[in-house]
Amino acid sequence: MSEKRKAMQGFVFSIDATLSAFLLVLILATTVLLSAQATGDPYGDLQIARSGKDVLLALDRQGMLGVGNATAIGSALNATLPQGLSAHLSVSTYYYANGTFNLLGMAEYGDATPEGKSIWGASRNFVGLRNGQVANYSTARMWIWQE
Repeated sequence: MSEKRKAMQGFVFSIDATLSAFLLVLILATTVLLSAQATGDPYGDLQIARSGKDVLLALDRQGMLGVGNATAIGSALNATLPQGLSAHLSVSTYYYANGTFNLLGMAEYGDATPEGKSIWGASRNFVGLRNGQVANYSTARMWIWQE
């Protein structure tokens, strides 16, 4: 009987050691995974997206978005963008007639959107006034990325 009991104790000890080793490996893997995720800057992406919104706001307040002059918008875009960032800007203009918005035109400015890079977006809506009346409605969309 004592031989059988010793064999049973050995079996329980083997199961206990195996479970302990499994838990140790699981804890180590979780620790490595979480520490690798913690080293990244969680606010870097947010800063780039906010830069895009700030650039659109600055261009709108300067009156550049409604001008339609590609050279002026391109130079204002380059002057306003923070260093190390590039952007592509699309401005769609609509007019309202008979209860619907109709596309008047679409203009593209800035660099071509790259492949294989993280790209963030921002948008801004604005109106064009003529003689104190709303003449058109426009949407500016910006795609921004790190160079």
